[in-house]
Amino acid sequence: MGVLKRKEEPTETLTLRVPASVKAEIDRLRERTSEAGFDLNATICESIIRLTRQMRDEMDGLEGKTAGRNRSRKPATSNELTHSDQKMPASAADGHGGV
Repeated sequence: MGVLKRKEEPTETLTLRVPASVKAEIDRLRERTSEAGFDLNATICESIIRLTRQMRDEMDGLEGKTAGRNRSRKPATSNELTHSDQKMPASAADGHGGV
């Protein structure tokens, strides 16, 4: 077993608008999860990554029906969010994101 660890992907802030009631609930959950020793931001980040992959796959399926299936894909990054010529940054899983 090696001792070396891979560098984590750089993070960026993501800002989105949600209903005020959802924002209030997230704020309450952030306090509760923090007190219980959990990282709510990491949990939300992982959910966003999964959702992003699902949306990409659905769009690929829709575009594949009209554009054919011979489109090339570049290799994925550590979070598998690289597609075509655009890199989709993940939110910070280390507690420094903008959720």
